Amino acid sequence: MKHLSWIVTVPLLAVAVIFAVNHRGVVTLDLWPLPVQLEAPLYLIVLLAVFVGFLIGGAVMWLSQHRVRKRMREERQRARELARDVEALQRRLDQYEGPGAGRMGSPETRGRMRLRPPTAPSLPALRR
Repeated sequence: MKHLSWIVTVPLLAVAVIFAVNHRGVVTLDLWPLPVQLEAPLYLIVLLAVFVGFLIGGAVMWLSQHRVRKRMREERQRARELARDVEALQRRLDQYEGPGAGRMGSPETRGRMRLRPPTAPSLPALRR
């Protein structure tokens, strides 16, 4: 990605320099509804217009991505909460298995890694 950036930036910079060298003539910029007239080199006016367009385009893109950034923040927060829940459940599981069982437990206890709900009484036991 870094190389692609250079591949795009260097030719654009070269075009801007060539444009600036070839268009050094002074022009008058009349901002019609306002009583303002500016005299500046043509290259400066064009490059300033391109820069302002770049800023406006960046602002529009940034504002349009608001929902995506908000959702990413919410998902990051949810992932942190779920990680905390997993750690708390792992601590409970370690306590349930007893000390020395470790995070993965011994080979004999690996089958008992999940807490199971208590079993319901069978139907014949309920009839008595």
